[in-house]
Amino acid sequence: MPIIVDRKERREMVTAIAFDLVAEIGIDHLTFRQIAAAAGYSTAIVSNYFHNKGELLFKVYEVANSRSRDRLEAAFEAGRPLLDCFETLMPISEESQKNWRVWLSFWGRVHLDPLYAAERKRAAQDSLALYRKMLAFRHGDAQGNGTFDLDMAAHRLLAVVAGTALEACFDPESWSPERMRAVLAIELDAITQPAAG
Repeated sequence: MPIIVDRKERREMVTAIAFDLVAEIGIDHLTFRQIAAAAGYSTAIVSNYFHNKGELLFKVYEVANSRSRDRLEAAFEAGRPLLDCFETLMPISEESQKNWRVWLSFWGRVHLDPLYAAERKRAAQDSLALYRKMLAFRHGDAQGNGTFDLDMAAHRLLAVVAGTALEACFDPESWSPERMRAVLAIELDAITQPAAG
């Protein structure tokens, strides 16, 4: 009797292995052979789930975006304070550090490849929608009001999270987890204050 293989599950496993390898060695030197060796399979099995390296790499990039959003959304739905929620995006935990290394590996592609640029834009819009939802919940106002610009607050928060995390990736000695938390706390407090007047 033939062995029944869950194709979706196997494809996700291959993607997860590729994700970890991209975080470790980047995208330029990644091969199907390395992925197959890490999975304990032949390269033929890996290529059964992805037609080529390009298809697999794009899936890894999509997964990086979804994992980050899923962590943030799970923290929010668990009722954690906003600061704790947004800390899940910072390169503090091993999981989040990996996420940032994967994103940085794709930096040039996002800039030059329309497919990656479109996925980056989609992920940013998803993030902004979630940020607005989280901020609106804090303020009890889904639209914002005369003293709180919800859309501007979400954009400011996106910039703070990305800027702080990138600096921490490039200069981890200067950007300890404590410093990241402190900067995020100060900026989050400033961003969520109603406008004066």
